[in-house]
Order: sequence, then structure tokens, then C-alpha cells
Amino acid sequence: MNEGEFRAELCNRIRKEFTGYRVFDGGREANLIYQIIIDEKGETKPEDTTHPARGTYAFQTDIVIKNEKVPLVAIETKFGSLTTHDILTYSAKATRHKGIYPYLRYGLITGNLEKIPNRFFIHNQGFDFAASLQDINDEHELRDVMMMVGEQISDAEKLLEIMEKRRGARLFAHRVEVKI
Repeated sequence: MNEGEFRAELCNRIRKEFTGYRVFDGGREANLIYQIIIDEKGETKPEDTTHPARGTYAFQTDIVIKNEKVPLVAIETKFGSLTTHDILTYSAKATRHKGIYPYLRYGLITGNLEKIPNRFFIHNQGFDFAASLQDINDEHELRDVMMMVGEQISDAEKLLEIMEKRRGARLFAHRVEVKI
């Protein structure tokens, strides 16, 4: 299995688990805006914010989970190794996207790795979650990942609701869960 096959299989599993959402494996629908510019005429670039195109203020992500209108969860995938460069690059990408979509939950899921390496915790700034799937066919491992993805979808929906209704909140906390 290579990274593309891993990503496709993970995406299929997510689709089966979360049937009420639209799940995209790369491609045009997985492009997310990272920057909006107001030009000298007062017009926004990109003009079409509902269909971002890679190369015009948008980066492509590996997997995106959307409701009917907006992205809720973005997932980057790696297979077989995870370098410091990968972490720094994708973490920065996550931060840029979350500047446009402040409710977006952004994660990293690795395949064919026993654990998320310590360098992830040292260098990460933009990821909200990460998981390592040593074997994507291990139902126990997959169940934990699907539960985590479901929690991220729920968290994104809560944040989006707060923003839409402008009602604020009485309490807010990020929770850290670690399984060794």
C-alpha cells in the first residue's frame, strides 16, 4: 500500500461512517482558501469563495469533510514516515486555512506508523488532532480514529453554531486525549 491507496481507503471508511456529510478525497472539492485579499477596487480575491481553485489563494488538502456549505474537518495523510518538514509544512497550512475557516478542525492521520513521533508534539502549531494507523484494516485502531473524527466534526459544528448565532459561550476548553 502507498500513500494514495491509504488515503483513498481512509476516505472510504470515513464516508461509510459519516453518511450525513460530504467527504472528499483530494480533488477540486478538497481545495480550501488560505487567503482573501481586498484589491484596489475593493473586490475580494478569489472572487469565487465557494469553489476555491488550487493556485488562486487555495491549497488542496487530502481529505475534507463538509456539511452542505462549508468544510468542517480537513485531514492530511502521510504513509510510512513523518518528517519534521512534513509537520512544519502541514501545520503552517492548517494555520492558514483556520484563519479563513475559524471553526475548521484540522488533523493528520498517518498510515503504516506505530506511533506519532515526538517531533510532532514539538513542532505542531496548527493541527487539532493526529492519529497513527499502523494497520488500516485493524478494526480496533480504526474505531478509535473514527471516534476521534466524529468528535472533531461535532466540535466544528459547535464552533460554527456559536459564530452563526453570535451568542458567545460561558465556557470553552480544548481537551487533550492521548492513547499510548
